[in-house]
Amino acid sequence: MKYAFDTNIFQIWRNINDPAVKKIAQHSTIQTINRCFLEVEEGTPLIIPRIILTEHLVWIAKHEGIAAASDVLNTVLQSQWQVVYETEEIHTEAMIIGSKHGGLGAADLLLAAIAKRENATVVTIDSDFERLNDEIEIILLESIADLI
Repeated sequence: MKYAFDTNIFQIWRNINDPAVKKIAQHSTIQTINRCFLEVEEGTPLIIPRIILTEHLVWIAKHEGIAAASDVLNTVLQSQWQVVYETEEIHTEAMIIGSKHGGLGAADLLLAAIAKRENATVVTIDSDFERLNDEIEIILLESIADLI
């Protein structure tokens, strides 16, 4: 198995020690995210589309500053995680997926295309991915936005 996390999963993980998140630590979404990251720490491959990494780094830069985002980038680039840069073939696959399953944004389509190519399971809280169940494996988690 390989994982491909949507941006929202990285953001929740980044805030896993926030008191508001700790209050809901037993929620199935938090438990699943913890399990997935533990599996990655134990050797399950994690692929990160460059566009998802960029979205996450921008989010960190806005909330924690450029230095924190740069530190995260360096950590990711030095890790075993596989950053996948978009190619013409990936864009073509994203276009095909998008033409069959409208409603997904560009980053989500690229994540789906890379996950399909890499045979990876997408972990997300974005219900728009449900329409891709026939093409890629999806772990769709419940949003925690209303709980914190």
